[in-house]
Amino acid sequence: MEETTGESATKARRCRDEDPCRPFMSDLHPQVLELLASLSTNPPAQPWEVSIAAYRAVGEKLIGLAGDLNPHCDVRDLEIPLRGRVVHARSYSPKGTTAAAPCVVYFHGGGFVRGGLESHDRLCRELSVQGALRVISVAYRLAPENTYPSAHADAIESFCWVADRSDELRIDGEALAVAGDSSGGMLAAATAATLSARTDGASVKAQGLLCPVLDLTLSSDSVNRYESAPLLSRAALEWCIDQYVPDVWLRESSELSPLFSMNLNSAPPALIVNAEIDPVSDDASRYASKLHASGVAVVHHQYAGMPHSFFLLAGVVDEGERAITGFAEGLSRLLR
Repeated sequence: MEETTGESATKARRCRDEDPCRPFMSDLHPQVLELLASLSTNPPAQPWEVSIAAYRAVGEKLIGLAGDLNPHCDVRDLEIPLRGRVVHARSYSPKGTTAAAPCVVYFHGGGFVRGGLESHDRLCRELSVQGALRVISVAYRLAPENTYPSAHADAIESFCWVADRSDELRIDGEALAVAGDSSGGMLAAATAATLSARTDGASVKAQGLLCPVLDLTLSSDSVNRYESAPLLSRAALEWCIDQYVPDVWLRESSELSPLFSMNLNSAPPALIVNAEIDPVSDDASRYASKLHASGVAVVHHQYAGMPHSFFLLAGVVDEGERAITGFAEGLSRLLR
């Protein structure tokens, strides 16, 4: 017998009320609960239960939740030639823009295992149009085929490639930001820290982090508090980390866990957004506090009742759209 949306919602509420291990479910926003109820009749498989290809295919099926594509954006695909490899990328700019503009180099989320240009296409269009920015989204190499430091190298070298071609790409070379979400947020923070420590070459003026994963040792209290959170559980997070960094002893390095950076004094100003009901929510607040203590300007927003990567659900969750707008406008202010 087919289950109706109303029946699904009732079942979701009953499970929420009866499960003592998930008391936070009552704190989720009603639109998120409605979405979870709609997905409950055909829940996605855990990543370790299916092949990597199947896990990536499931992620592609969720793209429709991001919302309609903004038509007021010029989009073109790029190839970034790096040492011994080519990284695919996509350039976005508000339709009709011809003058040099501030630019954001963006790294997608997906636990280092999935995600790419298509999964974050809608988000990057909105960042470009709403922030009046050029955005270059980078499809770095994925795990488990490519383990650490593959994604980190792609991120840093791609940013430098963009910076070296500001005239060709029609970007303001003095107004370059790096941004990313989830695992891509870690790549953004690592890129900002690495390049800010150099005295020559590409310069990062600002960093934008959306629900960033900043501690691969999983020492944040929120990892246990929201270990069974929807959309990202502790178990799924651990599995993703294992794919990219199988060597546990490496995870305490500041490149993989930016929260362990000893000196952030030279880090660029930061805009940090996180979800409340998220195992990595405390990563964001801890990093914001550490940056602030180092004298770095920080703007930090936490969205109550939201799960991990809620901004990729902007087609069905209003707070996702508000977060994108605030993020785009915030980055624009930091670059102008």
